[in-house]
Amino acid sequence: MSPENDQAALSSAAGREDSRPHEQVRLELALAAARMGTWDWELDSDKMSWDRQMHVLFGLAPASFGGHDTDFLDLLHPADRARVAGELAAALEGRTDFDSEFRVVWPADGTVHILRSRAQVTRDAQGKTVRALGVSWEVTERRRTEADLERKRSLLDALMEHLPDKIYFKDTESRFIGANKSKLIQHGLTSESQLIGKTDFDYFREDRARRAREDEQRTMSSGVPLVDHEEKNVWPDGSETWVSTTKMPLRDSEGRIIGTFGLSRDITRRKRIEDELGLIANELRARNAMLEEDLKMARELQSAMLPQRYPSFAAGAGERGLVRFHHYFTPSMAVSGDFFNVCKISDTQAGIFICDVMGHGVRAALVAAMMHTLLGEAHAELGDPAALLTHLNRTLRETLKSAETPMFATAFYVVVDLHLGELRYANAGHPCPLLVPGDLGSGALPAKLNGIKPGPVLGLFENAPYANACHRLAPRDVLLLFTDGLFEVEGSEGRIYDYQQLQRAIGERSALPTAELCSGLIDEIQQFSARKEFSDDVCLIAMEVEHLPAGRK
Repeated sequence: MSPENDQAALSSAAGREDSRPHEQVRLELALAAARMGTWDWELDSDKMSWDRQMHVLFGLAPASFGGHDTDFLDLLHPADRARVAGELAAALEGRTDFDSEFRVVWPADGTVHILRSRAQVTRDAQGKTVRALGVSWEVTERRRTEADLERKRSLLDALMEHLPDKIYFKDTESRFIGANKSKLIQHGLTSESQLIGKTDFDYFREDRARRAREDEQRTMSSGVPLVDHEEKNVWPDGSETWVSTTKMPLRDSEGRIIGTFGLSRDITRRKRIEDELGLIANELRARNAMLEEDLKMARELQSAMLPQRYPSFAAGAGERGLVRFHHYFTPSMAVSGDFFNVCKISDTQAGIFICDVMGHGVRAALVAAMMHTLLGEAHAELGDPAALLTHLNRTLRETLKSAETPMFATAFYVVVDLHLGELRYANAGHPCPLLVPGDLGSGALPAKLNGIKPGPVLGLFENAPYANACHRLAPRDVLLLFTDGLFEVEGSEGRIYDYQQLQRAIGERSALPTAELCSGLIDEIQQFSARKEFSDDVCLIAMEVEHLPAGRK
């Protein structure tokens, strides 16, 4: 029953004191079904009567209401009492009907409820107010729902008013039925009414509008949204803009598709940046290709600087060679800072040089190339290891002294004197080579060539001192020179393959042919590595003595 019908029923009941009982019963049933409470205020006796539902609405136990208007006002929220008292007084004076909404505080739990109340005032023959009949009902959930809807409407209004993205709604014919402020501004409009009923054909080029309509029809027919679809707009002045568009099916309360709604975000700046980045990327790829080609050539040149053929040493014409050489060389990058050379000083003297330039890559490779050139110019010093290292250090120091970043290299040079059966060597901060005697017993370790304290690395100190040391050489001996990349290898769980482990591994393979010794050693270290490969430049040179010339000293 609506409040208006309730008011009519109350007016009838107030004007006819001889109402029949069954009509009263029907009224009570209707009010109970609507959860409405009734109240009757007799002003002569100042007695206010409430039915059972009124007690429920005010959170009171049955028949516990005090019966006076002041008791009623005490149950109201303090902020509403004065207003409601004034509205009641105005109704009793005949100035207006009583139709009020107020909050009540339930005594039991302190919860606040919102009630609506209406009343009809009855007067006697002299016009004096003698009675007021009223109904009350709860509207708490309705008001909360309305407040929630208003809050959501306010949020939506804020979104539609301030969001820079374009939001729009269309019917099944792709006609606009609503849009936000940004969409209106895009087309130079000031009112939503200017847009409603129009289509994209009114604002965009025909091909662009046709594609948009096809997308919308496809979205409506399939029910599948179109998400983040990029579109290019060409405007009448020839300018171009890009948007990322999402279109969704618009449904009514029963789930039927009645159109589409969408959001378009301007991505013009992003697309321009992408285009610029694409040009930069293409340029970088071209430069990288050139750099790769240069590095390939540099690697070929570096490989060309390494020995392509080893010098031969024989006791006489037609006799087999006195020594054999083997090597393993691999850079960690395109080019390497490691370098070695084997030169023939005389028919019975060989010079073996190995160095490791600080760092990796092109810079280290350039210094290694300098070492190749300097070594080729030092013919007079090739027979004296200490003199050669002294010459290389001074020249390198002079060349690199103006470099912003200090550069240096470790180096080892040994003269193999087959006639005397000895090794003469000098060391510039390099790992000590290992000599495997031909008669090395099982489990024994190869000897380190550390007969003298190593001198400083090359290129740091102008007057660094270097000295020679000697070691006996016998038939079937194997000399191994290497850079630190061979043994400073990190394995799993942070373990390091160190110099001592390298020494043991060589000793365990001492009975093998030299080529097999070297290849087995390389395989073992690579398998030890956590990456299963070397992470540093690696250089390994092996010289095996087949025999020594007859008649040597």
